[in-house]
Amino acid sequence: MWSPIRLRREWMRWLATGLVMIFWIVSAQAAEELRSKPASPAREWLDLGEWLGSYGLQGEWVEPGIRQRFKSAWTEIEFTHDSREILFNGLRVFLGDGCVRREGRLAISAVDARKHLGPLLRARDFAGSARPVRRIVIDAGHGGKDRGTGNAELKLMEKTFTLDVARRLSAILRRQGFDVVMTREDDTYLELRERARLTRSAAPDLFVSIHFNATSGKPHVRGTETYVLTPQYQRSTSSAQAEESDNDRQAGNSADPWNAVLGWQMHRALTRELGSIDRGLKRARFAVLRLIDCPGVLVEAGYLTNEAEARQIATVSYRDRIAEAAANGIIAFADQVAAVVKDR
Repeated sequence: MWSPIRLRREWMRWLATGLVMIFWIVSAQAAEELRSKPASPAREWLDLGEWLGSYGLQGEWVEPGIRQRFKSAWTEIEFTHDSREILFNGLRVFLGDGCVRREGRLAISAVDARKHLGPLLRARDFAGSARPVRRIVIDAGHGGKDRGTGNAELKLMEKTFTLDVARRLSAILRRQGFDVVMTREDDTYLELRERARLTRSAAPDLFVSIHFNATSGKPHVRGTETYVLTPQYQRSTSSAQAEESDNDRQAGNSADPWNAVLGWQMHRALTRELGSIDRGLKRARFAVLRLIDCPGVLVEAGYLTNEAEARQIATVSYRDRIAEAAANGIIAFADQVAAVVKDR
């Protein structure tokens, strides 16, 4: 018969053996999961010179190893090492990952190439997912108990101006023959998910959400921002670092290539026709962009916290200009889609 001491030793040995076996089983399962799980496209990098060369763009160093410009007869793009901001035909565009330097050459992430720049460089490559633009949903931001941002000193409320611009935009588009649906036609409060539900039920070909911006403690800030949905595996423009949720696919990501084209056309029209400061074409996971299933864009048409810009926004003539510029961006997008559809 074993003594209590020997029994204790044998029990400890069996326990240790069992733990080692469990460790190896779990490790083997984890390794198998890693082998079977596809690599995130965010980890793929493409040589900028080689990739853009396939589109007919030739590169030149503006600042060796730091800043590089690529040109063709119609396009000029400037990249900076370790920056997500690029200049695309003179307009600010924010990528998800930006540029890295590898062996003295700049490289771009595969997601940025395929979801952001590829559609801008050659939209016909995405003809299979193109939807002719006939029905458009216009979303006037905020409303009812949700005033949005504002300017207390000038007694201005965002919800009032978003509805006014949305109505003006709707009238222009209807005159152009588009079928227009408004998420709200009066001073009504709608939750973000309800706006997305109404959009999906309308089955539109395009979605536009109208907003005005604000900033705390920086009254000098002004200008126009345009947002489209952040692609899967990328961080939004305002995010300093990647998060686990970046890997989640959203319903709106089904339209990623055409989101990029719509955002570009809208941002170009707004900044050029308003003469406003270019604050960039950016990416965000706003609910109204995440939960829809068509190309969508959210416009921040100016800053109500900037006195000069707020006074402009308060005038009917300037709101007319915003609506006309937005309509021109939509029409440019619709024409581009129509050309692609015709050729497919």
